[in-house]
Amino acid sequence: MSIFKSVYRVLRIVLVVAAIFGMAYQGRIKEDFENYKMRAIPALMYHSISGVPEGWPADLCIAPEVFEEHLKYLQARGYNVITAPQAMILLKSRQNVMNTVILTFDDGYENNYTEAFPLLKKYGFRGNFYIVGNDVGKTKNQDGVKKYMTYGQIKQMHDQGMEIGSHSMSHDPLTSIKPDMLPWEIYQPLNLFYEKMGFWISGIAFPNGAFNDTIIAEVRKYFKYEYGFSGIAGCNTLKIVTETPFALRRAGVYDRGNGVKDIETVLQ
Repeated sequence: MSIFKSVYRVLRIVLVVAAIFGMAYQGRIKEDFENYKMRAIPALMYHSISGVPEGWPADLCIAPEVFEEHLKYLQARGYNVITAPQAMILLKSRQNVMNTVILTFDDGYENNYTEAFPLLKKYGFRGNFYIVGNDVGKTKNQDGVKKYMTYGQIKQMHDQGMEIGSHSMSHDPLTSIKPDMLPWEIYQPLNLFYEKMGFWISGIAFPNGAFNDTIIAEVRKYFKYEYGFSGIAGCNTLKIVTETPFALRRAGVYDRGNGVKDIETVLQ
């Protein structure tokens, strides 16, 4: 019986020691994660700020009232909602970037101007809008009716502090474009937006997040471009913005019917 008691005592000691090490390890993980958040900035990706029109994929759409709940969540937790160029400056200055986030909007839908823009201004936030050059001002009946912002609307947003960038000319994945057409897809938005709105853009969001070394090499030919959003998920750090500025990270935000939990999950 004494042998069993001794074994029992040993097992209890082992379990206690294991629990202590486990708590210490969990504490270290939490500490490392908090330190990481002080040095990393997430970028969240939105598309249409609307209900789901007939023929549209649900993942493209977040209703305005849900989007406003997301903004209220960010405001209540003291988030600094900024542009991509501002984020790059902060990271390069090695400042604490805890609770800093980039909100991006792809495709240039008119509801970005009529819904997202007023709400961003209401909460004192900056947005980043990536526009398909060929679609500006158009209404297209393709997979449902899609209406796009005009140059006047885009310029107004830019003049009030929003970041405007390219989403290529055609919205086709650039990795599927013939090499001789890449200059048109990448360079033409620089000229087009300057000609129509009087300012140079500095960023591109690759359609479908698709890119490769050839795409990056083409973008780098045009010195006005300073950054690009890829399809790689994750947060942006000093290492990323300095070594791979044309492969910045983003994470999609989708309406799963959970309200602010959907954005909270992405941020965690």
